[in-house]
Formats: sequence, C-alpha cells, structure tokens
Amino acid sequence: MGYHRFFHTLPVWLALITSGAASAVELTERVDCELADGSAFILQAKHDWAMSGDFSGRRGNRDDQQDFTVDYRARGSARLVSTGASLAYRPLGEGTNLELLCSRLGLHQGQPGTGSSLRMPGEQRFWVPARTGKAALDAPEQQRIDALLSQRGLRLMGSHGALAMRQGKLVQELPLYAADAPGCTAQDALQCPVGAVLRLTSGDRGDTWQAASIERAPYFFKTGVAFARQAGLARPSARSLSNYRNRDDNDAKPSEKP
Repeated sequence: MGYHRFFHTLPVWLALITSGAASAVELTERVDCELADGSAFILQAKHDWAMSGDFSGRRGNRDDQQDFTVDYRARGSARLVSTGASLAYRPLGEGTNLELLCSRLGLHQGQPGTGSSLRMPGEQRFWVPARTGKAALDAPEQQRIDALLSQRGLRLMGSHGALAMRQGKLVQELPLYAADAPGCTAQDALQCPVGAVLRLTSGDRGDTWQAASIERAPYFFKTGVAFARQAGLARPSARSLSNYRNRDDNDAKPSEKP
C-alpha cells in the first residue's frame, strides 16, 4: 500500500510535532487487485491526516477521505492506465472489505474491466460506454425486471457485475442469487452461489440496449459456485493482505491510520 508515502513524510511529521502546531499531510492507501493473467488493478485513495500538536496522547484524525481511483497495470509493465472508474472508499482493515473491493473488478473474455469500463480487445486504453445496460433502464423496464426477480425468488448481488465484448456485442451480466439460499444474505453476497444472471446486450457499443433477460447459463459466471470463488474476479495481492491483516501491537509496520 502507500506505506512508502508515510515514510517519505516522516520528516514533515517530526517538524510538525516539534513545532507544537497541529497540521495535516496528505496520505494514500493502496490496494493491488490481481488478475489471473498476471495483470492487476491498482486502487488508490487519498486522505488528510492531522496530528495533535501536543503530547497529550490524543490521536490524529482522518479527514477529506476520497474514493479509490482505479488504474490498470498490464503484466510485466509498471505503467498505470486509468480505467475511468472509481470505487467508494471502504476501511481496508475491516472485515472482507479488501475482497469486496477487488471483486468489483475482473477479467472476462480476456478483457479486463471494472463493470462500467473495459479495455477492448487489441487496445491499450479503457473505454467507458456512454451508458451501461443497468444504468439505461427506464422506470417501466425496471419495474418489469423487479417483478421477474420477485416471481423467480432471485436477488441482485449488490453492485457486482461484468461487462465485456462477446461475439461483436457489448454484454453486461449482473449475478443473481436465490433469496432462500441457505446461509446466504445480502450482507454476505460474496458467499452466495450464483443462481442466474440478469443479462443486457447492446449491438451498438452501448448506445441502445435490448430488453434485459434472466439467464440460467451465464457467459461470465458459473452457476452453483459462490461468487467469491468465481474464476474471473480480481483478488487482493498477498502484499495488500499482509499490509492490512494479522497485526499486533508489536508489529513494526505503521497501522492503517498513519
């Protein structure tokens, strides 16, 4: 993560403390979300951290927390390419937030994507459609889909989904799970088995979309398998996991709060 940034700002910290003045520095948290082909999405979120100017033992405060920007790093390259997407900030040291963030990203049909943008075959930059299928739904279509899901006892897995080109068409699939699946709740969607998908298709690269349908044979997901174990999802790197997990009071690394 951005611990190197912490150490680069250490002289600033010492100057602030010794001066007795309360001030703030900008820090960055980083998560590497790895893909099966050796590439990765790099998530970075900035925030200000202010320390008390005295030695009363009061802790510093996080302020101006920003969302995660999402960049892409190809295999064997150090260059970061903007995906045009961002993810809402989640505290990285809490629960399964690392996995939740990375699972929003994936590699489908050989195309790395964020669910709202993707790198087209043969291209280096990421393309952001004018509208994705779910965003293009009008009120009557949304009502129709809600009725279908209710009739079949299915629910959407939050904001998770896949977007990719397939056979010349832009396809978006949103995984669904059975409302009565044992041990499956909306708060723990990663552990819910995929039962079907809501599929939306566009023949003109997202300008217009066909009516959504519920499909039991997904293109990008495997039914009966927990979402967390789906093959195309990005996973937190071992380094990211070790940065935010399994610490104790004697750990020499800085804590999540710089």
